[in-house]
Amino acid sequence: MKSYPLALLLVTLTAMARADKAPLDVFELPDVEVVGITPLPSLGLPLREVPGNVQSVEDEAMERQESLNLPRFMNRNLNSVNINDVQNNPYQPDVTYRGFNASPLIGTPIGLSVYQDGVRVNEPFADTVNWDLIPQSAIANLDLIPGSNPLFGLNTLGGALSIRTKSGFSHPGTRAEIYGGSFGRKAFEFEHGGFQDRFDWFITGNLFEDDGWRDHSHSNVHQLFAKVGWEDETTDVDLSYTFAKNKLTGNGPLPESMLQADRNAVYTFPDITEPELHFFNLRVSHQFSPDWLLAGNAYYRGNALDTFNGDVAEDCERFATFGQCLSGGGELIPSAVNRKSRSVEDGTGVQLQLSYLGKLFDLDNKLIFGTSYDFGTTDFTQSEQEAAFTSSRGTTPLDDPETATQARATNQYLGLFATDTLSVTPWLHLNASGRWNRAEIELAGFGTEEEAGERTSLAGRHVFDRFNPSAGLTLQPLDALSLPGGSIKDLTFYGNYNEGFRVPTPVELTCADPEAPCSLPNSFIADPPLKPVISNTFEVGLRGQFGEAVRWTTALYRTQLYNDILFTNVPGGGLARGFFQNVGKTLRQGAEVGLQGHLGRFNGYANYSFVEATYETRATLQNALGPEIIRPGDRIPAIPQQLVKLGAEYELLTGWFFGGDLQYVSSQFLRGDDQNRLPKVSEYVVVNLHMRYRIHKQVELFALANNVLDANYENFGVVNRNFFTGAPAGGTPERFLGPGAPIAGWAGVRVRFD
Repeated sequence: MKSYPLALLLVTLTAMARADKAPLDVFELPDVEVVGITPLPSLGLPLREVPGNVQSVEDEAMERQESLNLPRFMNRNLNSVNINDVQNNPYQPDVTYRGFNASPLIGTPIGLSVYQDGVRVNEPFADTVNWDLIPQSAIANLDLIPGSNPLFGLNTLGGALSIRTKSGFSHPGTRAEIYGGSFGRKAFEFEHGGFQDRFDWFITGNLFEDDGWRDHSHSNVHQLFAKVGWEDETTDVDLSYTFAKNKLTGNGPLPESMLQADRNAVYTFPDITEPELHFFNLRVSHQFSPDWLLAGNAYYRGNALDTFNGDVAEDCERFATFGQCLSGGGELIPSAVNRKSRSVEDGTGVQLQLSYLGKLFDLDNKLIFGTSYDFGTTDFTQSEQEAAFTSSRGTTPLDDPETATQARATNQYLGLFATDTLSVTPWLHLNASGRWNRAEIELAGFGTEEEAGERTSLAGRHVFDRFNPSAGLTLQPLDALSLPGGSIKDLTFYGNYNEGFRVPTPVELTCADPEAPCSLPNSFIADPPLKPVISNTFEVGLRGQFGEAVRWTTALYRTQLYNDILFTNVPGGGLARGFFQNVGKTLRQGAEVGLQGHLGRFNGYANYSFVEATYETRATLQNALGPEIIRPGDRIPAIPQQLVKLGAEYELLTGWFFGGDLQYVSSQFLRGDDQNRLPKVSEYVVVNLHMRYRIHKQVELFALANNVLDANYENFGVVNRNFFTGAPAGGTPERFLGPGAPIAGWAGVRVRFD
């Protein structure tokens, strides 16, 4: 993708279009009067009746800040959200929320569920989230829902992200933008929506290409989203299609000694991920009467994922120096291994829910109950190939690849759920919810070879079921006491308790034996079963508004996990060789304070969050250096305790907006340093700026600069051994750190006509 002729043509034609419509959107306090409390997007509760610190975002906010994608926007704006650039690719981040992960990397303990228009997009094989498969340009709005909310089903341990997409009725007109700049980045995005009588249509696409700021880091992203719909006074039907075909290069953390010499370097390469997504979703709602509403969806989601990783071979430990690993007396030595994998994941499912919005005992009442069924299959194949390292630590094959693993996994998930919100008075609302889940996982195929040379069977069937309850209340104290609010509006106290449930994934079930560790992404063997993870969350908070312009929130929470599942390295196994195990109890507890609003030409927000994530059980883990004895109170690595986020935008002149944002992230322990003994990843501050200038009612220029102070910082670290230092066999123990991107800038043009 070397040019964008279609983009340039659209820009030219649009700039010439007659400007008789409204200007581009300007910043204002977002409308969050209704919050989606179930995955299906057509139903919700007034914010004053929601017992939780829900964060809601409209698409205009994403457009204003010029964030690259959804994870980057959440990292810069939303409370308790942080990014660890484990892969150092902007489309492959580990996203943490309140200390829980949503990551594309197998082996990361996943604790967040992600939904797009009512469909859970955590992948069937390992519950991972591929952020590059969610086109930001298709997002109309989203809710980040805290806690172990049972209504969002499996894997909702720490929270749920519910995304709703645009339509021709909600977003009519045509928009296009093109931009480029640092790291060879160039991107083009377009969208078009419209309606005729009762029919509507919407389409958007994104082309992105980037050379990356580190060596050997080229990536490209191709995304498309389309939707057609029909509606009348009582019925709404939408059929959507999401497509993505990407090639992502992820060069992970770098040994500290190499990092000090060259921040652009990579440890080993290649590390390439190539997904191809086809996702169809049919959503229907019908209102039988003013009190009864039926909503449902049916979907198919197919994702074919290819990976290619060049890694250090285990027998590289036999060689005393990197030079010997390369030459071995004149011949290339098999000190590397190329691992190729292909996973074809197909998911189908249906969901139905019925809502009653009438009276109960002459009190306002909102009742929702429903059911869901999801069926997923994964066909996984992995091959391994002997290879040697080049002088730049890339790999050269020495032999033909051999199939190491073939596996087939089948997931069946059944859920029955209900929630009821009863307004006892206009100022007191009680909520009760519950969900029963049943999960059945079947495995077949063969895994790694045993010493006798025979393949191990992966056959097995695992069944889990549990009922998860939730209860909460909201109270408007000023209304209850009949006190004038003065400058304080919608003052609301809330409290809730809820439980969540995560079953072991197929990846975890086939890699749970310490006597037969596996390699990620994955060589598997038949292993003992794991226990499901149970979460209990308490949350209380207070929120309100100062007049019409400023909204504020506070929250305290505590989430306890039982039977948490973690990936444990084995000695000499490097970064990704080990097994999964239950480790007893872990805890995340913390506080959030948020403020956002506008005053005249000035708009801004300020968020502060604190999370204490600790082990609560004595257990033995392993890292690349050896055993780790964890004790209650030891902090869980890779989770910073404190986050501060500040942002502002000011209209300098009519149509000329200038803004910026700041993120402070406190220090964090290295992943694998579960005893908290090694030097931590240092705290850091990143400052970004952006500008937009409306030269015409329908044409806007924009520019952005990230890390304008050019801070050298790292946002991730892991314990490992560096085999390329010339040290004795076994490598040199080092901190491996994930470097943050240096100062960079981009500029472009955005046009719109209706």
